[in-house]
Amino acid sequence: MLDLIAKKYKDQFSKDCIEINTIYFESLYKKFQNKETIDILMYDGKNDSHVIPLPIATKEDLKHVIIQDYEDLPECVSKKLQDYTLNICKMQAGLGTSVERLDLLEKYSARKTLGAKGTDLFVEYQGKMLSIAEIQLLYAEDKLKQKQIGHIKFVNLVNSETAYAVDEIWDKKHPFKDQTYAEVFTSPDLSREENIHQLMMPTINPNKELTFEREAPAGHAFLGFYQLVNLFRCENVPSEITCIGNGEDLKSNPDPKILSWVVENNIPLVMITTTKLDKDKKGGQLALVKENAPYMAIVEKAQAEKADQLEYFQELGLRESDNRSLFNTNIVLINKKALKEFFNKYLDVSESEFLEILAPDLIKNKKEQHGKEFIQLEGAIGSTLLNLDKYFRVKFDKDLVHFLNLAPENREKFFLPIKKREDFDGIYNS
Repeated sequence: MLDLIAKKYKDQFSKDCIEINTIYFESLYKKFQNKETIDILMYDGKNDSHVIPLPIATKEDLKHVIIQDYEDLPECVSKKLQDYTLNICKMQAGLGTSVERLDLLEKYSARKTLGAKGTDLFVEYQGKMLSIAEIQLLYAEDKLKQKQIGHIKFVNLVNSETAYAVDEIWDKKHPFKDQTYAEVFTSPDLSREENIHQLMMPTINPNKELTFEREAPAGHAFLGFYQLVNLFRCENVPSEITCIGNGEDLKSNPDPKILSWVVENNIPLVMITTTKLDKDKKGGQLALVKENAPYMAIVEKAQAEKADQLEYFQELGLRESDNRSLFNTNIVLINKKALKEFFNKYLDVSESEFLEILAPDLIKNKKEQHGKEFIQLEGAIGSTLLNLDKYFRVKFDKDLVHFLNLAPENREKFFLPIKKREDFDGIYNS
């Protein structure tokens, strides 16, 4: 596998870039070869499943889950933040063709081909029409001006289809300064990191063979995998919180209340969720798996369909008798120093064993091209984090992942997902 991918990319990318992409893809391919698919049957009151969706969990069940309500966070800002770096990481490694936007590109840019959703969707900001990706840079700059955190870094996850559109923004003139964004982000307190490049990976052809006849990125679990493997390898870990968010989501950054909660409590990993609403029926469902050492899992729509539980899946959390359901926002916080302390204290595994722990659950995404069916091997970032959390729960009775939940009234402070053009128009043009 390494030879196949290295040969294709050896003249385009560094050995480190090729290596991390390869070991990530191999973790998925190994599960495909071993036919490791996750079939889940949720408990519904009639079966004997140990997978308990949170909306029907008992108070005793919920003791196994750390859920912090955003509304209950202290208002004070921790002085410790002055010693921390916030590493803002946006996922821009996909075209997102389900969001039609060529008309916006023609109107507000010189480009005629798609980049990432974040580079191609334009919003009015202080009287100027700017892309969401550009406004995110201005937000990072404004966050530093608040003088509540010591240093801010900005980095994008890109692939070969989106890198050019992301990079051209850095060369643009700042709308309110006589500098480019690249020049503004070169100060001791505000900096730009080199892109994290997600390579296009081979897919599985109708003969169940690997092929580059169709190529695709292998899911956003790559970014969590990338961050955690580098942390495992790192010796001198900085006081840094990495925030991962969707590239088209303008609000996907933590505020000082959230960051203060993380540093004051030395929390290693945070998944930000929001209370499920009717429009979230298709999204993943958090559940507790009640085994000897209970752990958390995400049940996806496709798994519910396969188990003939789709209607049940969609209504969970929306019925009068249910608890709230936690809907995953894809916003993740990694407190690197705190997580590394857990690694140093508890982990005694080789790197190859660590990679097996992290390997996300396999998603087989079927696509058609030129009359042939291909399978894209993908993983979701949530399953990488929860697989690591599961290992610590089972082996050491320690929780790594804390869930920070946003009530509906605070949802749009942080979470504005855009899955189709109507979402964008509803948020910004209504």
